[in-house]
Amino acid sequence: MTEQEGLRDRPRLTIVVPALNEAGAIEGVLRRLRDALAEVGCPAEVLVVDDGSRDETAQRAALVEGVRVLRNPVNLGYGHSLLRGIAASRGEVIGITDADGTYPVGEIPAMWGLIEQGADHVIGRRTGQHFRSHFSLRLFYRALCGYVCGRDVPDANSGLRLFRRAVVEPLRGDLCLGFSFTTSLTLTSLLSGHVVVFRDIAYDQRVGRSHVRPRDVLRTLQYLFQVIAVYNPLKLYLPLVLVAALGALVSGLYGVWLERIGGMISAVVLVATTLLLIAIAALAYVTSRVGLYPRDRDAWGVLAGKPGDRLAGQGRASDGPAGRDAPPASVAEGPRSP
Repeated sequence: MTEQEGLRDRPRLTIVVPALNEAGAIEGVLRRLRDALAEVGCPAEVLVVDDGSRDETAQRAALVEGVRVLRNPVNLGYGHSLLRGIAASRGEVIGITDADGTYPVGEIPAMWGLIEQGADHVIGRRTGQHFRSHFSLRLFYRALCGYVCGRDVPDANSGLRLFRRAVVEPLRGDLCLGFSFTTSLTLTSLLSGHVVVFRDIAYDQRVGRSHVRPRDVLRTLQYLFQVIAVYNPLKLYLPLVLVAALGALVSGLYGVWLERIGGMISAVVLVATTLLLIAIAALAYVTSRVGLYPRDRDAWGVLAGKPGDRLAGQGRASDGPAGRDAPPASVAEGPRSP
């Protein structure tokens, strides 16, 4: 086989499906996924990562023609399984979905169309009655993610998404190996300046028992703290600076108004604390800027790759008029200075 034939036969899209004890749903999900990929119109592959299942998940997946199955010898976690599948994938664009039947894999062709229009990362924004439980907690979580990124994040942890390989590879060290993998990928993509699009999708009732545990919520909060510290430390120090400055103001007024020396001393200490926090925040911000944004973009903001690996329609500046077109209006880009 010649090199050109090898490139032509290489999948352009890989869908990674992590699975843990999903024998009751996975076969139907994979068959619907295979039908959806037939509509995409490009070479594609499906890769299932069985995360140490104790049932017949791997055997059921292997029954579907064209599906590759990887097996973790022990349960390693949602994010770890996805990263292992991404490492074993061959596509230039990676997709992920769950094996429990909750996500409409029939939306993948439309999401692929957004990738071809210039998006780096397309996320299915979940809607429907099965997504409305714990609504107040979701609003708080959404507000917290919005504070971290400096923009609205409609659905940070959706499990149906497509993204370019060039997006995920530089971020591997910052991605969560557990339940919060999708949240980590969403936030780091936005904070790294990638073009992220949210598309509404339906969300169905899962087949079988959920694997989400209460401790996963605490780990998500921990990860949000890590993201702020690494990508946008000003957001971490800003509340502390405001509290210290307000305390200095109140103490100063108290000391002057009532002529209390203790209030004046407290004001001086808090002013010094405020200035020290500002200096630390500035240093943390400058440090966080080093190597943050993707360097493999050309002058027009398009992720660059090897000439044989670029997706159709993603020409660079040297490719003529197509390379000079701006991204479509439907594509929302993450902030470059959050």
